[in-house]
Amino acid sequence: MLEQPEAQGGVGLTTPVVLIIFNRPELVQQVWQVLRTVRPSRLFIIADGPRLDHPEDVALCAACRAIVEQVDWPCQVKREYAAQNVTCGMRVATGLDWVFAQVEEAIILEDDILPDPSFFDFCQTLLVRYRNDEQTLGIGGYNLLGSWRAHEGSYFFHRHPVTWGWATWRRAWNCFDYSLDRYRTWNVQERLRASLSNAAIADYYWDLFQHFNPLLTDAWDIQWTLICHLLRMRWISPSINLVTNLGFEPNATHTAMADDLRGLIKRGRIALPLCTPGDSTFEQIDEQFDDWVFRLQTLNSYRDIRRVHLWQRALETNPDLGMPGVFRGGRPMLAPLGKPAELLTILDYVTPLMTDNPRLHRMKADLAALVAHP
Repeated sequence: MLEQPEAQGGVGLTTPVVLIIFNRPELVQQVWQVLRTVRPSRLFIIADGPRLDHPEDVALCAACRAIVEQVDWPCQVKREYAAQNVTCGMRVATGLDWVFAQVEEAIILEDDILPDPSFFDFCQTLLVRYRNDEQTLGIGGYNLLGSWRAHEGSYFFHRHPVTWGWATWRRAWNCFDYSLDRYRTWNVQERLRASLSNAAIADYYWDLFQHFNPLLTDAWDIQWTLICHLLRMRWISPSINLVTNLGFEPNATHTAMADDLRGLIKRGRIALPLCTPGDSTFEQIDEQFDDWVFRLQTLNSYRDIRRVHLWQRALETNPDLGMPGVFRGGRPMLAPLGKPAELLTILDYVTPLMTDNPRLHRMKADLAALVAHP
């Protein structure tokens, strides 16, 4: 049975919204149009500065900043603009430190994340509902499987943070550590195994932690994910995907593949008011979701499924075999190929929820061939 929470009474978007921009004015313009529609009453804008070895950044960064100067609704705006480039990972981390020194909670968008307007009501409602729940690290708007448990309620809980359009509280962000130094004295491997019942996923994150170097990794979300698992916290995701990542292009920092499966998931709209099942098991961790997402993300990283499968089979018989271009810690990424039929089941599930793409069909054909001729 579904319980209908009370509507918010049309109070509007009072939760502070954070927009992080850099040098892509065509994407900023699209996201800005959505913000003009939902009209947040408080807005924080974080901008990275131009790179010294990219002279074109000067004009592009200026164009992005000009767009977000056009605030034509009642709104308190604060801006923190870097004069020079401090890198993607550090700019997000220091920018959010600045935000959460001033507010208790916020909704966060990067310049390539295009949300459905219902995303903001979704986040605002759940920020209030779980404000004092120390087990919950944050709320995301992206659902990699497109739709999940939609017949049961508007959202569900799992372990893996997804920060393509998200929201959190100061109390949660206080756990963040860019270098992970405060967690290096912990028994990380033991904590990950206790937090993650899937051994392959626990091994993957243990290897990720061992090889993580803040001086070489231009990221902040890797640390955020590891911290969530180390603290055994949980994440809220919508039962229907609410955002599209527009940034899959060759010039992107982390999403350079135009045919990346994560960019093919269709965006939907969540019904309001949100529905919360009355079942007492509703707030338990959905381990199947995390398992399927892990398998789908690893599958998405393979550019040649059949060749990678040969390596996976070889490693089964010779675990010490060297892999060109892959550090030893990357081997858990091959584990899902041990069960190609399960990967094919996941692709069959998400296909109707994705934009059609030739790569998707090639992957399904390759997996079907592995199932037929193991």
